[in-house]
Amino acid sequence: MRRIRTFIPGVALLLLLASALAQDPNINHFAKDGLSFDYPAGWQISDSSTAQMQVIQLLRGNGYAELRVRVPREWLKTPEKEAHAKKLIQDKYVDDFVETLQQNGLRPTRANVTTEISGGPADGVRVRAVLDREPGGMDSYYRMVSDRFVNLSQLGSERDMTKSAAAWDMLRTSIKIEPASPAQPQSSPTPANKKP
Repeated sequence: MRRIRTFIPGVALLLLLASALAQDPNINHFAKDGLSFDYPAGWQISDSSTAQMQVIQLLRGNGYAELRVRVPREWLKTPEKEAHAKKLIQDKYVDDFVETLQQNGLRPTRANVTTEISGGPADGVRVRAVLDREPGGMDSYYRMVSDRFVNLSQLGSERDMTKSAAAWDMLRTSIKIEPASPAQPQSSPTPANKKP
């Protein structure tokens, strides 16, 4: 019995060491407030989240697209709330981007597109215009994940988006939202002068 007690901690230590060594040094992991995803080493993260929404930007530098993650903190349990979130988060975001391009004298085009986010289908919009004599714009997708609205977008030239494809794929396939914890039933307190 004594051998087993000394053997088990040794095995646990070896397993812990093996898992630490197995982690890929080329991949970073973001996890905060129930939102998590992987992204390539060498990319910088900017977190400008608010009390209402998690907003994360991933940047690499010149020649790479900007990747954005926008996740409202509210749990959406009804189709009506999901539709309202789509209107406020996805549709307004795309409309504002198109309006900015138009105000700068550009003629953007829109196309409906689909991709996969967190293992499921995601609808989106591709906006394109000629920016600095080069085609580019924004791809913006959305999907419900664990009752939260997830909006992922990439912005840049076509060339930048092509160069960023591996980072984009890693982000959209690895993103996860921790499910809401079930509400604990509230029990009425036992009065101080009564025994349970």
